[in-house]
Amino acid sequence: MPREARLFDRFGGSPAKALPKMTANIPPNWIARARGARKSREKDLVKALRKLRELEANRPTAMVTIKAAKAELRVLLKDWEASYRKETFYNGLRILLELSRDGKSER
Repeated sequence: MPREARLFDRFGGSPAKALPKMTANIPPNWIARARGARKSREKDLVKALRKLRELEANRPTAMVTIKAAKAELRVLLKDWEASYRKETFYNGLRILLELSRDGKSER
């Protein structure tokens, strides 16, 4: 069962809002897990994109099937986007914490 992104949800995905409240570090494995979650969704996203393209090219009058394929693609895109936003949130927060401590970041 995936871990809930409570930190991400609490600050609305804004590293700038989270920085003043943070005292701990962001473990690198949080960023790696967020990236892994996003990358694992890309195969399904590619399949849905190709399916929609093929339907539009080969069966342009199959409106119900095309509409269903678009809905499926929309759901996958929203899921992928949420994963991307989490990844960038954790990355940004980690960099801001490095800047506040050392005055420079490794990235």
